Amino acid sequence: MKLTSPFKTQSPYEEIETARRGRMVIAVCNAAILFSIPLIVLLTIVMLPQMSPAMVLAYALCIGIMPISFLAKRIAISGKPDSGSYVLLVYILLLLAINSVVLDGIYLMLVPGYLLLIVIAGMMLPPARGYIIAGLASATYLAVTIIRTYVEPSVSLPLPVIELIVTFLGVMTFIFVVFINQLTTKDLRKALDNATYDLVEMNKKLELASEMKSQFTARTSHELRTPLSAIIVFSDLALRDAYGPLNEKLRNALSHVSNSARHLKRVINDILDLSKIEAGEIEIFDEPFELMNLVHTVESSCLQMAEEKNISSSIWVSPEMPERLSGDDDRLAQVLLNLTGNAIKFTEKGEVEVRIEPQGTSKWRMIVRDTGPGIPEDQFTAIFKAYRQLDRTASPSKVKGTGLGLAIAYNLVQKMGGDIKVESELGVGSTFTVTLPLRLPETSDEEVLKSL
Repeated sequence: MKLTSPFKTQSPYEEIETARRGRMVIAVCNAAILFSIPLIVLLTIVMLPQMSPAMVLAYALCIGIMPISFLAKRIAISGKPDSGSYVLLVYILLLLAINSVVLDGIYLMLVPGYLLLIVIAGMMLPPARGYIIAGLASATYLAVTIIRTYVEPSVSLPLPVIELIVTFLGVMTFIFVVFINQLTTKDLRKALDNATYDLVEMNKKLELASEMKSQFTARTSHELRTPLSAIIVFSDLALRDAYGPLNEKLRNALSHVSNSARHLKRVINDILDLSKIEAGEIEIFDEPFELMNLVHTVESSCLQMAEEKNISSSIWVSPEMPERLSGDDDRLAQVLLNLTGNAIKFTEKGEVEVRIEPQGTSKWRMIVRDTGPGIPEDQFTAIFKAYRQLDRTASPSKVKGTGLGLAIAYNLVQKMGGDIKVESELGVGSTFTVTLPLRLPETSDEEVLKSL
């Protein structure tokens, strides 16, 4: 039974890189076979007239490029590109070394040949293993240099022949480098095109899945609100003794049912709003409204919570603010209620202050300041993401929620053309500032006449 280490895993990126190296090995082997053909033809013309055992050895090594390249190619195709690379590179290292010792004049091609092999090894092998070929090339070069110091080449070719061979090998090297460069560029472009296509297809699937999720959430939330509304209505009627007097235990139980149903309805409304925002179906209306109505909404909904927690709370409206504004008062109230509600929930002692004031002549802002535990600066962005709550800001009362309030407020403010920022210091408190365009309602002809 073969045991495999559970820590030995391969990521998709490693699989892609292995496939890329495999393609490179196969391409280099094909190129080596093609480039060996004119080399063998040249050596046949030049070397065979001077037949000797050393010449036969050099000639046989050059012919061996073809079967060795074919063998390395088959190894790479079988899924072992690194092994195929070693077979081809080591063979060419030895070929150049032996021919540099045997043939006079070939020694000049040893250094550029080895440099080319090291470059090719960097493309065919993992980065760390490229040093193996560099080390072998260095050791082989030193060995050839030492041998040539004490041993004369076995074959002395005429100077014109040497120049012809060296020139031919130089030209072939240039062509081979250009070929490898184009091959690498083409392979990278192909990989990039494939990755881009996969990314586009994945984005389409994600968008479709997100749309289906949003539709499902919206429909489910809508269906849940109807029975919840009935639970809330009949619980309130029962608490008002509409169906007869209640004993204390039953009244407490119904109070818990009513409060839980209201909380669940708020959660469902938040999920429904977030689904609409994600689907781009949220509507922002631009209608005249009274600013004090917005203030009263916050007072009636949130300040009672502050009183229950014995927290000081206040709402201050600048006298410079217009009495009437143009915008979506329901969404503005939702934003302010979410911010104020969060401030009260996470504040155990101190105060919660709401300020509404103009900012210049074209903007106005709503500021919610609390003396809660504060928010770490590195998490200012995360708090505006859906379903994110920060444990480090949790109060001793262990407030829990869905983490949708700030996400909905942020998106609504963005939809209304505004901005929302947070400033906070741990242990001191937090301040949320919503800045919005200041738009006044258009004055009708009747209102103009009344003012006269």
